[in-house]
Order: sequence, then C-alpha cells, then structure tokens
Amino acid sequence: MEDKKINILVTGVGAVIGYGILNSLRKCSYNCNLVGIDIYDDAVGQVWCDSFVKGVKANSPDFIEFINKLVSKYSIDLVVPGIEQDLESLLKSFSKLNKKAKYVLNNKEIFDIFHNKKMTYEFLQNKVSLIPHLYYSENLYLESLDRLGLPFILKKNVSYASKGVAIIENKQDFDYFLRKFGTDCMTQKQLPIKNNEITCSIFGTGDGEFVNPICLQRELSSEGATSKASNIDIEPELMNTLITICKLSKFEGPTNLQFIRYQEKYYLLEVNARISSSTSIRQIFGVNEAEMCIDFYLFNKTPAFQGQRHGTVNRYIKDQYFDSNNF
Repeated sequence: MEDKKINILVTGVGAVIGYGILNSLRKCSYNCNLVGIDIYDDAVGQVWCDSFVKGVKANSPDFIEFINKLVSKYSIDLVVPGIEQDLESLLKSFSKLNKKAKYVLNNKEIFDIFHNKKMTYEFLQNKVSLIPHLYYSENLYLESLDRLGLPFILKKNVSYASKGVAIIENKQDFDYFLRKFGTDCMTQKQLPIKNNEITCSIFGTGDGEFVNPICLQRELSSEGATSKASNIDIEPELMNTLITICKLSKFEGPTNLQFIRYQEKYYLLEVNARISSSTSIRQIFGVNEAEMCIDFYLFNKTPAFQGQRHGTVNRYIKDQYFDSNNF
C-alpha cells in the first residue's frame, strides 16, 4: 500500500485543524487522495480536497452511518477527524465503524479523562505542576477569593477553544458566569499568560513513549487558535514533565499539551488528546503530524525522527471565493 495512492478522509475541513491537516497531507511523502467533509457547503478546506462532501453533525444519529458509507464509496484507508466533536463521536461508536478503514483516534479512556479539566487535574494531582485551582462548591467564590485572589479564572470543566472561560473581577462577574456555565466548573489562579503560554505536541506510541516532540511559544487569536508561534528549545524540566504525563497516559497518536511558564516552572493548563489547531504551523517547522498518522495507524510503524527548524510563524487572513451558483 505504501506505493499506491492512499485514500484519506478528513472531517471538519472548514475549521483550522481540518484544513491544516489537508495542507500537511499535501506536503507529506505519501501519495494521497483527499476526501473532505464539513457541515457547511462553502467550507474553505474543500479547495485542498480531491473530493468534497457536505457532512452531517457529529451529534446526529446518522453520523456514523454517513462515515461508513463514505469509507465504502471512496475506498477510504484512513479517517482523520479534524474537530473534537467528530473525534468524540467516532470514539464512542468505534464498534459500529466500518473497519475497512483505520481511524486516527487516541486512547478512549485517556481522551475521556483529558476531555474534562477536573478529571485531568485529579488524574495528574501530585504528579506534575498544576495551576492552583478549586473545584465547585457552594462557597466557591469566597474560597477562590481567599486562596486565589482577584482576578481569578472561572472555567467550565468541558470547553473548547477558550470558550467557557471567564475572568472574574468581582462577585457580580462570578454570579453572572456561574449562571451561564452551571456548576460543572472550577476556578484557577490567573497566571500571566502573555509570552508565557507553551503548546507542546507529541506523537504517542501507545506504550508510554513518544516521538518528535515540538514546543511552541504562542499567542492566541480571539477565536482561541494560535495566531503566532515560535519554535523553542525544550528545557529539561518541561521535557521531564512531558515524559511523566506520557508514561501515565500511554497516548496513541497526536497529543497536544498546553502549559504556562511561571516563576521558572511549567504549570499544566490542559491536555488535548488529538491533533490541535497548530498542526499546520508544526508542519512548517518540520514536524508533520498527518504524515506520522499514516505511518502509525496505516502501516503500524513508529514514525521516524523529523528534523526541526526554529523561527517564528505568523498566521494571516486570506480570502477564498465560492460561486453561489454552485450551492
């Protein structure tokens, strides 16, 4: 199969992760035929696909059947979820999937843990440095005021792309966002994030080991994705933290870990057991996660070492025209 064209299905190609995966696949060493899906028929990623199909939502009862039909119709070899909702649905219904294809899915138990920030912190308590935090209680505001000080962060236990996160300046803020978020939340100490947020990508091999780690110092856009990133050398303390978490978690495939550097320590912010929005930036620096997925999931090979270059990548806005007569 390594010599023939590989049929790859990428979901969510209208979002930054999805079209980042497509662009990385276009630049990998394999000959790929790319089929993309998205729930919007004007999804920008379709311009990098060989075939595009309007999709159905991940929470639809028809989603798995839809994927299975595409696997058969296009003889799909590998399915790569480009948004977390799709990945979650594929994991939950794995037994019902068409096994003629392979799927880029992390360890389900680990995904469930790291999908929830409270479960994440409980799992890693006393193992690595965690941001000072408090879980929900009836006296959460007063306890947070006493232990964390103002301002502090109120965060939903399950959230996406910086949504479900609020800075609390006073009791009025707290009451408003608590009503909005509900009680499935926690508070965290607000640490200075500018120039201190580090996003690390590793490729887990399922046995507690990983290959091709790359860590970026980044700035976020208002949408919560990376807008600017610099490839940095991984300091020994940070590398030891990555090793500790990976040995405990036994990640499979692309995994993203986010930290805040504060007073010479690296505090874990969150873990995403999936490909992240910085994947196309990592490809520019030399680490092609999409290519590693083909190696690992399709050919059962530990991905080879990928050399990296250092520097800074800036994201910019580009316009893409679609003829309305085609919809």
